[in-house]
Amino acid sequence: MNITSKKITDVGHKRIVFVGASYLFVHKVLRDMLIVGGFNNVHLVVHDIDEVPMNIVADLLEKIARQRQSNVTVSRTLNRAEALKDADAVLLAITVGGQESDQRSFEVCANYRIPVGVGDTMGPTALARNLRTIPVVVGLVRDMERFCPNAILLNFTNPMSALTGAMARATHIPCFGLCHSADELYNFFGRVFNVSPSEIALDVGGVNHQSFISGLRVNGVDRTRDILSEVQRSGAKLEDRLVEVTEEDTTLQQDLYKILGVWPSCGADHLAEFYRFFYTDRRIEQAHLKSHLRRVIPGRAKFTRRACPEIIRRWTYDEPAGDLDLQTTEHAHEILYAYFTGTPYTRVLNVLNRGRLIRGLPEDACVEALVTLDGKTITGPSITLPPVAHALVNDWSTIHHLSIQAALNCDRDAARQALFLDPHVRDCYDIAPLLEDLLTAMRDWLPSGWFA
Repeated sequence: MNITSKKITDVGHKRIVFVGASYLFVHKVLRDMLIVGGFNNVHLVVHDIDEVPMNIVADLLEKIARQRQSNVTVSRTLNRAEALKDADAVLLAITVGGQESDQRSFEVCANYRIPVGVGDTMGPTALARNLRTIPVVVGLVRDMERFCPNAILLNFTNPMSALTGAMARATHIPCFGLCHSADELYNFFGRVFNVSPSEIALDVGGVNHQSFISGLRVNGVDRTRDILSEVQRSGAKLEDRLVEVTEEDTTLQQDLYKILGVWPSCGADHLAEFYRFFYTDRRIEQAHLKSHLRRVIPGRAKFTRRACPEIIRRWTYDEPAGDLDLQTTEHAHEILYAYFTGTPYTRVLNVLNRGRLIRGLPEDACVEALVTLDGKTITGPSITLPPVAHALVNDWSTIHHLSIQAALNCDRDAARQALFLDPHVRDCYDIAPLLEDLLTAMRDWLPSGWFA
C-alpha cells in the first residue's frame, strides 16, 4: 500500500526529531513528506552532539521547507532532553565514535588477516559497533520513556538488527528498523518482470541485509520458479539511491539462489559479509570484492568529523535544493503517516518476531519481514523458511542476541561466543585476543564496566 493512492489527511502539528544529523538521510525524509503530503504542518528537530553537521542539516531542511512553500518549521539543539521533549516520533541515524572508531576496528581486523568490506552488519567490526552503540541507543529509548512516552522510534542505524532488537526488547516504545535494501527487491523484480513494483508480491523473511525471497507472485500468478531465468534474461541490476544512483551486480545472489533455492537480498558487498565463502584469498577477487575492502592507512592522522558532501553544501548555501520531485526508497514518511493516522501501510520492516513472523525463531529475535502497520498495531503473515535458509537466519539471530547481551552486560563470554559463530573468524584461538584488541581500540566509546 502506498499512501499516495489514498486521500491524504494532514497529520497535524507533530514534533519529529532526528537524532543524528545525517547528511545523506535527513533531507530525504522531508523531501518524501512534501512530495506525498500530509506533513505540511510538522515541526522538525535536528539533534546532534556536533553543531557543525547539525547546523548544515537544519539549514538545508529550512531551505527545502521555504523552497516548497510549506508550513514546516525547523529547530536544532545539542541537548537530547530538549530535543525529545513531547516528541511524536524519533528517527535515529548515528555512528558512535564516527569514522575514527570504525577505522580502529578495521585496523584490529587487519592484524588478524580478517578482510573487512562494508563492516557495519556482520563480522568483528559489526560486533565492535554493537558494543559501543547498543548502550547509547538503549539509553535513548529510556530517555524517550521519560520525555516522549507516546512517540514512535524509527531506526536507520547499523547494525540494524541488533540495535533495533536491543531497543525493542528494552522498552514499550514502538521501535522499527527501516532499510531500503528489502524495499529495493520490489523495484528490482518489477524491472525483472517488466511490471510496476505494485504488481509484485513477495514472501520475505530473514535479517537486515540478508532476508530471503521464498515466494514471488506477479499480478497474483506464482512466478517463484522463474526467478533465476527471468533475472538472467533481463540483466536487471540492483539500484541504490542516496545522493546519486548506483547499480549492483547480482552474480552472488544468483549463485546462492542455485544452492539455497531462495533469493537473498542485497548485492555483493553486504551479502558476502554473511557467509564464510567469499572473503577468502581464493574468492575475494573473483567476487569483485577486493576493490571495496577497507584498508589500513599507515601513519594516518586521527579522523575528525566527516566532511559534508559537496552536493549537500551546494544545495544548502549556493543553489536551489535539487531532486525535490524525486521520492526516495526510505519510506519513513509512510510509516509515520500510518502510525499517526491509523491508515494501514504494508512494507518490509525490522521488528521483533512477535506473532512468529518467521516460524521457529525466538519471539525476541529481530527479523526482517513483511508487516502491516495500522496505528499502533502491527501484523504480518507467518512464513516458514526452507531448512537451509532457516538455519542461516537462526545463526545470525543468535549472533545478534549474544551481541546485545555482551553490550548491555559488558559480558566477555557472550562477545566471544558471538565471534565464535561469526563467518569472518576462521581461527578459534584468535577469538580471545581479537576481542581484547577490539575492546582496547574501542575504549574511548565503551562503558567503563568492560575495564573494571
